[in-house]
Amino acid sequence: MKNFKITVEYDGRNFAGWQRQSPAAGPTLQGALEEALSRLCHHPVTLHGSGRTDAGVHARGQTASFQTSSGRSSLEIVRGGNCLLPPEVAIVAAEEVGPDFHARFSCRGKTYDYDFLVSPTRRPLFQGRAWWVGPHLAWAEAAAALPALVGRHDFAAFQSSGSQVESTVRVIHQASLSRPGPEIQRLSLTGSGFLRHMVRAVAGLLVEIGRGRLPAASMPDIIKSRDRSRAGPTAPPDGLYLARVHYDL
Repeated sequence: MKNFKITVEYDGRNFAGWQRQSPAAGPTLQGALEEALSRLCHHPVTLHGSGRTDAGVHARGQTASFQTSSGRSSLEIVRGGNCLLPPEVAIVAAEEVGPDFHARFSCRGKTYDYDFLVSPTRRPLFQGRAWWVGPHLAWAEAAAALPALVGRHDFAAFQSSGSQVESTVRVIHQASLSRPGPEIQRLSLTGSGFLRHMVRAVAGLLVEIGRGRLPAASMPDIIKSRDRSRAGPTAPPDGLYLARVHYDL
């Protein structure tokens, strides 16, 4: 059996998230990829993702692994898989890995991006791909709040209800704001792991700070409070991207 790691890019707007569900829930990314790879490899394929993404969330660098008894090469996995996938999903890389590699259990961390649209008017071509917040936020003030996130903290204040995790403690290695384009402001967070809607909660809080509703200096107290109601609204899924999965932090 060969063990493959694939890197996947997708537009999540037309999917009910990553994880395979009942057909009534709608199409999923895991389901689309397993169907394509099963057809390509001529046997049922079970795909293990590095983690789940919610409905409407995108990926630039999601990873997954699967085993196959077929003789397909890495190049055939990419080219053949993409011929069988819907246009919103693409395998951008594939490599054969050792038998012990598992996309989820071998993962050491992830980087998520959140894109804010800062144009003066809404832009239809960014619909579903960035959160339109307008041009007048104080991004320098928002950036000043980010260093408080770095390190090992209990991030319960940034977790949405409905999660069953044993611990809300996570390690954030990097937090930054950048301007990759004239109309996009990008939040990037790299960490050992993330709670349910955690990145979207941070994005929502930064907008509150940028609009002057909260000071940047409030971030440490919000983290210590473990109170979700103090951290502001949850940003919509539109601007969230799984940017990279790390296996050697």
